[in-house]
Amino acid sequence: MIICHRMYLASRCLERGYTLDEVMPCVVSQDGDEWTIDTESEFYPRVSRLPEPPPVEQMPTRSAPGFLEKVRNFATAAAGHVAAGLPMASDEEIIRRHDICLGCEHLQNDACNLCGCPVARVRGYVSKLSWADSECPVGKWSKATPDS
Repeated sequence: MIICHRMYLASRCLERGYTLDEVMPCVVSQDGDEWTIDTESEFYPRVSRLPEPPPVEQMPTRSAPGFLEKVRNFATAAAGHVAAGLPMASDEEIIRRHDICLGCEHLQNDACNLCGCPVARVRGYVSKLSWADSECPVGKWSKATPDS
């Protein structure tokens, strides 16, 4: 036997797939909202009647690029940036890109887990976020109009 608030039994019913009416025979007495429950009763919601939820599909984890891959990725991006005339994104665009990266599943330890580039919201910083001619490796943000 347990003494509990009516809402406790109601929430237990909900989480296990019962209605409160179905389990009322296990209620021995009621004193307002405090109820005495016979937990040994066949009507007590011991086990769940709800179907098992489907397994959550895990995204395959990708380890961050190694040092040489980061250097290669950055060198390729930097060479393209120089060839384009070093166009810089506006402060608003840097903030917009940064906000997108903060919500991205590929962000890990303040760096992109795909290309390895640092994610920093600093104008003029050596970061693809501030380069107008750069784009996200998975297309979450694209090239921007250079800031004049």
